[in-house]
Amino acid sequence: MIHIIVGDEAAKNLRAAFDLDENLRGEVLVLKDTLGIGNILSTPEIGHDEIRTETWRTIIPGFEQLISEESTLKEGLSNAIQHEEPMCFWMAPCVSDVCAYYWLLPYFKSLPGVLHTINIIGLPFLNEKGQMFYPNNFSEVPPKEFIKTKRLLKEVSVSEFEVEGDEWSRLQQENTWVRIYEGGKKISSKDITYFDTTIKNLVGAEKQKGSKLVQEAMKKITQSLNHHFIEYRLRQLLQQGAFLFTGNVEGPLKEIEVSKLGTEVEAPNETL
Repeated sequence: MIHIIVGDEAAKNLRAAFDLDENLRGEVLVLKDTLGIGNILSTPEIGHDEIRTETWRTIIPGFEQLISEESTLKEGLSNAIQHEEPMCFWMAPCVSDVCAYYWLLPYFKSLPGVLHTINIIGLPFLNEKGQMFYPNNFSEVPPKEFIKTKRLLKEVSVSEFEVEGDEWSRLQQENTWVRIYEGGKKISSKDITYFDTTIKNLVGAEKQKGSKLVQEAMKKITQSLNHHFIEYRLRQLLQQGAFLFTGNVEGPLKEIEVSKLGTEVEAPNETL
């Protein structure tokens, strides 16, 4: 079995589970991109990896990595076909996992019997203290709990390909910069400004560090979201004049202080 899972921390837990159950052991393909944000409209001229690399270069100043998700997947798929191995996608209830699932489907549509899933959406697990909880992603699932998921392994059916196989195309056509998880396998497209109100509501009369503002915004947001996107939106709002601030808008956020407009303190009149 070749495993496909989103995120390094989730992959770390999966690999740790291999030591607890040899029947789970297999090659692991880690998808590191977060498809819930940014441009996803690839073309024959500009491929998926190139589009996604440009997205992250827009969001993160100085981003130098090259996204290689598509090439990694194609290599894994080639190995699966050559060795007649099934592939399993691990899906949790978050935008990055469900978007990745929809992105994967077109690659497997002509290969019946290859793609399987382990879907934990809506299922309870036990944390390290033995308390029941509902994980939002596999990075939250202890390795010993991965073993219980084996019974959830199922082949993606013909009907699932028919019903869900065009979801990625729909999301590409909408191609907004924010995608939201709304339960089950439902993903909705939202405007790039979707999280701006959350940021604005946290800015008050007193100055606060930009880095602290991002931390507080991330606590308020229930979606699984890369913090770099909130940093990007804060910088955009600063450049648009939405707040008062001191510091270099392109510099480290910990060196930027932000406050609400209309809270300037006038200098005292020192006329003699």
